[in-house]
Amino acid sequence: MFSELAKPDERTLRFTPYGLSLGGTLHPDDALAFQRSVVADAVLTEGVPAELRKLFERLRHKHGLGLVDYEQFTEVADDAIGLYEPALRARFSEFYRGRPVPFANKEGRPQPLTSDKYDDIADHLRKNALYLPSSNDRLVRFRGMLTNLLWWARDQGLLRGQRVRRHEELIVKMRNHLSHARTHHIHTPVDAAISLRDLAEFINQLWGVTTPGGRRYPAPVRREVVAVGWSPNAVTTAITQARNLTSDEDSSWRWVLIRAVPDDYEVERFDSWHVTTRLPADYLWGPGTAADAVAWQAAHQPTTDEVDPVDRLYVLRQDGNRLYLPQTPEAFAATPLQQQRGQWYLLRADIGNDAFVCVRAQLDPNESHSECRCPVDRLARGSWDQVRGKLRHLQPNLVPHLPADVRVPSQIPWPRSVEIPGS
Repeated sequence: MFSELAKPDERTLRFTPYGLSLGGTLHPDDALAFQRSVVADAVLTEGVPAELRKLFERLRHKHGLGLVDYEQFTEVADDAIGLYEPALRARFSEFYRGRPVPFANKEGRPQPLTSDKYDDIADHLRKNALYLPSSNDRLVRFRGMLTNLLWWARDQGLLRGQRVRRHEELIVKMRNHLSHARTHHIHTPVDAAISLRDLAEFINQLWGVTTPGGRRYPAPVRREVVAVGWSPNAVTTAITQARNLTSDEDSSWRWVLIRAVPDDYEVERFDSWHVTTRLPADYLWGPGTAADAVAWQAAHQPTTDEVDPVDRLYVLRQDGNRLYLPQTPEAFAATPLQQQRGQWYLLRADIGNDAFVCVRAQLDPNESHSECRCPVDRLARGSWDQVRGKLRHLQPNLVPHLPADVRVPSQIPWPRSVEIPGS
């Protein structure tokens, strides 16, 4: 317990654990239990090498020591940044264990290298200019440093998500700053806990394990059948799990059934043809009365499912000076012929609005977007047929599907397109 860390003069001390002050006193053992609880689920999967697990557990132990030595929290946050490269090195070595690393020279001639120790590989890279073939058939100079390792992990599909790519770039900057220009600074228990949890998510993702509810590399989210209803004139909107509907609900209300994450408040502006929710949502039935919704559920027995909330594909259409909201690949592939005109954009993003904001900024340039730093991967641009060809390559089993044209109404309607000045 706490006595193992220090022996305070008083049995009760005043703490503000995790940056939260409740204005009272907290027993030392309770403070320690609390700090341990905030990193309790920051654990590494069993597949992670023992040496790396040992380094991580040492940081978790330091986090508890912060109660009696506050600067331990700073060391935890800083040392966590320093573990990203060792984790990538370990994963690189394990990935190629028992087989040669497919290095090549600048001309593309194979220069394979076999070694179970990354230090040997790094030493060879310092003496020779070697390249790795990328997934899109380019040769990329590989120096074995943190930036190269992050690129390699993403190219191999070991890392995922578009928004977190900016965090990965920040990790490189922070590591370089701590290595070459460290100045005195203090991190809070919050900083230390977040750093540990982010690091655990990163390492587990490298070994193929996602984090339920994670903020960096989240696991697939569970979708249920959700009912969205609105009163006459759309003055009031209601969101509930569809199983809660009963046949005796107010018959003046209209309801639609969708498959969505129940706590995604954005389903209140659901649009069956365009992506308007933060998490994926699919149209099932409606609109109609609650009694009709109950009857449809009884007849069709819709099921729940899970979807990956990151790295999703979105397609946007520009027709003249109008830019339309994102669509799913299924809806795009089923676009009626008369609506296929214009310029189309295919992007990979975690959130549909990220794709929309990026394309809009390209069409309406401003100083803040002089260098695109949007959390998206721009994949194709051109006519409907050109973008369809790229999409066919990415999703060869794609089934076109354009559902009924249904939108949840509101007193202030959400537009499906915006005007781009000067386009």
